[in-house]
Amino acid sequence: MPDNEGFAQPWLDFESQLGTRLLLRASTPAEADAQYLSMAPLLISKLTFPPPDASVDTHDQTLPSGPKIRIYTPKTYVPGSKPACVFYHGGGWAMGDLEGEDAVCRRIARDSEIVVVSVDYRLAPKHPYPAGLDDCVEAYEWCLSNSEFLKTKEGKIVTCGTSAGANLALSTALRLIDSGKGGSVAGVVAVVPVTVAQEVVPERFRDKYRSYEEHAEHTVNTKMAMEMFFDAYGGDPKDPYVSPMLHTKIKELPRVYMAVCGQDTLRDDGRLMKEVLDENGVSNRYEEYEGYPHWFWVYPSEHLKEPVEKFFSNLKKGFEFVLEK
Repeated sequence: MPDNEGFAQPWLDFESQLGTRLLLRASTPAEADAQYLSMAPLLISKLTFPPPDASVDTHDQTLPSGPKIRIYTPKTYVPGSKPACVFYHGGGWAMGDLEGEDAVCRRIARDSEIVVVSVDYRLAPKHPYPAGLDDCVEAYEWCLSNSEFLKTKEGKIVTCGTSAGANLALSTALRLIDSGKGGSVAGVVAVVPVTVAQEVVPERFRDKYRSYEEHAEHTVNTKMAMEMFFDAYGGDPKDPYVSPMLHTKIKELPRVYMAVCGQDTLRDDGRLMKEVLDENGVSNRYEEYEGYPHWFWVYPSEHLKEPVEKFFSNLKKGFEFVLEK
């Protein structure tokens, strides 16, 4: 097992429970998919995954433009009370689907009493950039036009995502700003976001951008995996929708909530994005989970119960923050 320096004890206890560290080392998305699937038998044998939360109703459909969506409506939701939350799953723009973060979407919907619309956007490299982002924007605009059907607050949307999905949440909001619809963006919730390609980190931040090297082997999101995902995505690293930290209209973003993991290749993506938001006067809230790696909140282990509950409690507060009037 790789060295344990810097990890929180509950995470190390969880790794002892598994008998391994979960790492993706792949040169292609197909290899990454195969490696990820190979982890499933171990996780199923060691962990007890709860059934889907029945307090949240779901409805699947396909948008006219092609993407599939899953609509999550908590039974406690008050019609018209809140904007829709458009959710973009993680997976390096090349992995993932509606099932992978179903439990997370249910938890967000239940805890924040908000309608969540999860988007099954097209994946790279079969559909290279900007196909996935185009689907995300299309789903956003569909939600904006279908507030009556969704029973959500008219004219406002929250974007939310994890990892590459958090990159898409930021980039979708910026695309809407560029198209003159920025007033519809109620807020952005970005969990462990990709905010900049490592080769185009602004010079003034170079000495602070160390997490790719420091955390190259700290769980699924290895340095090798991140570099492979960027290659598969196919976007120009300097493109401000690929590296939203570089966008010139960041100051027009509404409230932003970010959650970052201390033992993650993407740690400094979050830390530096926080600096840029502050410099641009964007109201934001930031949480960093020192000692925890990428995706720690998805594992139903007794060892992780306390930090996972803290993560979701803070996430609920993050939604409250971005939705403040």
